[in-house]
Amino acid sequence: MTGSGGGKPMPPTGRRSQVSLRLYVVFSLLMALSAAASGLFLLYLARPLVRGLSGAQATEVTLVLFAGAATAGALAAVAGLLVGLRFAGRIRRIIEKAEAISPAGDETPAKKVLDELGALDAVVGRLTLSMDRFVRDTDILARLPEGMLLLGVNGSLISFNATAETLLELPLEPFRGKPILSDHGPFPLAKGNEPLARLLDGLAERSVFSGEVQVTATTGRSLLLEVTLQGREGLQDSSVLVLLCRDASEKRRIREEIRRADQLAFLGGMAARIAHEVRTPLATIRGLVELLQADFPEADPRQEYVDRILRGLERQDRLVEDLLTLSHPEPETWQAVSPLELLDQVLRMLPDDPRLTLSVPESGAIPRLWGDPVRLSEVFVNLIRNALEATPENGTVTVRVEPDAGERLRVAIRNTGAGVPPELQERIFQPFFTTKPRGTGLGLAIARQIVETHRGRLWVESDGHSETTFVAELPVAAGSAVAGARPDE
Repeated sequence: MTGSGGGKPMPPTGRRSQVSLRLYVVFSLLMALSAAASGLFLLYLARPLVRGLSGAQATEVTLVLFAGAATAGALAAVAGLLVGLRFAGRIRRIIEKAEAISPAGDETPAKKVLDELGALDAVVGRLTLSMDRFVRDTDILARLPEGMLLLGVNGSLISFNATAETLLELPLEPFRGKPILSDHGPFPLAKGNEPLARLLDGLAERSVFSGEVQVTATTGRSLLLEVTLQGREGLQDSSVLVLLCRDASEKRRIREEIRRADQLAFLGGMAARIAHEVRTPLATIRGLVELLQADFPEADPRQEYVDRILRGLERQDRLVEDLLTLSHPEPETWQAVSPLELLDQVLRMLPDDPRLTLSVPESGAIPRLWGDPVRLSEVFVNLIRNALEATPENGTVTVRVEPDAGERLRVAIRNTGAGVPPELQERIFQPFFTTKPRGTGLGLAIARQIVETHRGRLWVESDGHSETTFVAELPVAAGSAVAGARPDE
């Protein structure tokens, strides 16, 4: 099949499609016939005039009219040819562009095409179907629960869905066409995204990868992502990567809660055995040592040894008590507790220390907490004692009460002179993890367990070297709450 202009072939519109008529031929014929018909119509109208002439003149006028009609038909045919070629060329270029976007395939139905307009109609119909599929696929991608990034050569961002922008909390349109790991991409290598780079480089060895990877966006936000990478063949035989991702922090949190539940179950059984096997002999030893101490004179130097034994027994008894509290941190009673009175009692329980101050709001009522005052006292004693132990002589420890706008109240214990490195800010809440030479690693674990059983949160904020703040966020007592009832009852 030949083309409509310049001898270029018309692109096929189907596997068995054909073009039997050309637009420029149709234009030429129509315009030539129209011009000839117009000449003949003029000849018909001029009949009365021709009859009034002599024979020679009538013949001459008739020949002139026929010649004019023929000339007009020829000129009209040429003009129709030129106009048809011009329109056919433009239609051909439109068809070529449409074919490039939506090439014909086996699924394209066979259609007999008679002219360029028919070919244009066929390819526009196929393009409409492609656009419908694109809109449908785009809507499906937009509704995916997973973020999707389509990556091209060198990891450049080709496309993405709205879920990816929501997950990353980052508009991705400015990064379109840029390598995602470049300095101007959404995951710069300089921000510690080498694990993601290794995954992208290693995908050539296997067609699919699924796993977890820590990434940091260009905004500095760090995320743990569950990633699925798969290679695909794109347009013009180019390879693309489909990267599906979802937030894995929730899955990690659930795993961590399961692990902690297993730990607590183990600790509960161990604490029960220790309480039964150790506390009874400890009480016996304490009683005998106290009797022995009563037999010694006050100035006897052996009194010092007895005091050391009693302090050691007290420490072991406190360790057993900590284990029991860690395995069973639930409040024994629920009641409205004044935070200022509670903190005042805690400060009186601790030795006087000039580094320790209590800061309360100058105005506004402070709501009461809802919980067990004994358990809450354990929390604040542990936190304040840890802060004092970590603070140098010239440092300060500030206990600050911060009423929240909602149904929460925060108690923040801030100390200067020491910080918690970022990599340890979660580990310090794990049972038996401690940075102290003689610590048991149970104080912070117990404090968090008690706060969480009160439906609150406990976390640490630190610059890593000069100051640290532990924040306990606890629910306040509702105005209609009844003492002894749970908040949700």
